[in-house]
Amino acid sequence: MSDTRLPKDQELALLRKLSSDDAYRSRFEKSPADALKEIGVSDSDIAALDSANLQPGTLAAKDKIAAAHQQLDAEVFSDHACMIFPLMRLNYGDKPD
Repeated sequence: MSDTRLPKDQELALLRKLSSDDAYRSRFEKSPADALKEIGVSDSDIAALDSANLQPGTLAAKDKIAAAHQQLDAEVFSDHACMIFPLMRLNYGDKPD
């Protein structure tokens, strides 16, 4: 079993398509690896994924996938938001030396 994950931008793209595109969902259910290639996932990244997750199968409902997309997107935002440090300028009105 592999713990490999796709980069978050690809995870978000995948969840977005699975929550909105019926034709893509159908292709993913038949061949997850081929569907992943459609969104730009490399062969080496696909090979690193757990093969059990690349078997044909039935997907969750679109609204469940949309909720997962929203949650992951919020996590991405909070990861980046916490890296922004406010800067305070304290020398307003000071004359340069």
